[in-house]
Amino acid sequence: HAAGITHRGTVRDNNEDCIAIGFWVSQETMDAARPFEHALDEPFACIVADGMGGHNDGEKASLLVARSLARRLLAGGLDGVRTSARAVNAELFAQVKDNPALAGMGSTMVGLAAHAARLVIFNVGDSRAYKLGERGLMQLSTDDSMQQNWKAGSGVERSTKLLQSFGGRTTFTDIEPHLLLEPCVAGSTYLLCSDGLYETLTEQEMAALIGADLKASAEALLRAALEKKARDNTTVALVRIAE
Repeated sequence: HAAGITHRGTVRDNNEDCIAIGFWVSQETMDAARPFEHALDEPFACIVADGMGGHNDGEKASLLVARSLARRLLAGGLDGVRTSARAVNAELFAQVKDNPALAGMGSTMVGLAAHAARLVIFNVGDSRAYKLGERGLMQLSTDDSMQQNWKAGSGVERSTKLLQSFGGRTTFTDIEPHLLLEPCVAGSTYLLCSDGLYETLTEQEMAALIGADLKASAEALLRAALEKKARDNTTVALVRIAE
């Protein structure tokens, strides 16, 4: 089961985040989360991408990354995560080469893919994946930033300088996505989000809002971030392995 929602936040005029769950992709500011059910006899993919670049270039980058990567994983399965991510990065640079006005556009990405009894978490940049446990949220992704595992409420200002991303540079630069294999266990719940969520809410606040209803939980997370005046675009995806 899954649910996803994305929003431009309280400051920005446009949404440079993009969410893909299966073949569904959205960058539109949403008032309600969209729920999904997917049988794992077929590959499943969930991607959250956070674009960067002037004007609407970030929107184009995150859309390309989320849509293209989800489609590749749905067609090729879990064995091609690293290859697919690197191919999408090359695809983004090729688009910039064809249109120099887009130079510098880029995107971060965090994803979850599952098929049968296998599940993998992967990321490039500082979009995050968490797993909900008895003690709250545990970060599974690895931040490609100067401050790995920065936490809201820590009193430390967050650095937004990235060590790697899709695109975002003037010349082609390959990427090495972080991969984490997870057991596909019934009852496991995962949160994927852009930095608009985790820089606004603490991990304790996020964990407290994730309940039995994933759609309601995703909406509650976004609502809490907006009530705290989330400055950045905010995207939430929740995935739970059912019996």
